[in-house]
Amino acid sequence: MQTSFIPKKPITESRVSGSGVSLFLLLSIILFITAITLALGVWLWQKSLVSQIEKDKVALEAARKSYEEDTINNLVRLNDRIEESKTLLSSHLAVSPVFIMLEKNVLRNIRLKTMKFSEGADHKIKVELSGTALSYDVLSKQSDAFGSENLRKFISEPVISDFSPTVDGSISFNFSALIDQNLVSYGNTLDSSVVQ
Repeated sequence: MQTSFIPKKPITESRVSGSGVSLFLLLSIILFITAITLALGVWLWQKSLVSQIEKDKVALEAARKSYEEDTINNLVRLNDRIEESKTLLSSHLAVSPVFIMLEKNVLRNIRLKTMKFSEGADHKIKVELSGTALSYDVLSKQSDAFGSENLRKFISEPVISDFSPTVDGSISFNFSALIDQNLVSYGNTLDSSVVQ
C-alpha cells in the first residue's frame, strides 16, 4: 500500500495550444464584421438610389406638367416634318454636278448634242450622251478621259459606241455610263464640293 500522495514519476504539464483556435476565431469575427458592414453599405446605397429615383420622377412629372400640351404636340409635328425633309433631301437627285463633271472632262473638240438620264430598278442612274468629235484621235482621247482615275469614283461602265463618220468629216458617237448616286444626291451637293 502506498502511503504517499506524491507520485513517483515526474508530472509533466501538457498544455493545449490555444493560439490556432484564437486566430481562427479572430479571422471569423473580422470577416463577419466586414460582411455586415458591406451589407449595411449596400442597403444604404439602395435606399439612396430609390430615394433619388423618386425625386427624379417627381421633378420629371413637374417638368412635363409645366409644358403645355399644345406646345408638345407642335414640337412633335415639327420633328416629324424635319425627319421627312431629311428623307426627301437624301432621295432627291441633283443633275448639276453631272454637268459640272462633263464641263471639266469633255475635251474641246467634242460637241455633245443630246443627254438622257434614267434610273433603273436597282436605283442605278444611267446617263446616255450623243455627240460628234473632230476626229478619231480626239474620240480616243475622250474615251481615255472618261476612264481616268479621277472619274472612276463617279462613273462606271463608260462605253463609247456607234461611232461613224459624218458628211462634214466629224465622227458621231454615243456614250453611256452609270453614275454614282453620291454624285447626284442633292444632300451631298449641299455638303461637299463636286468633281474637280
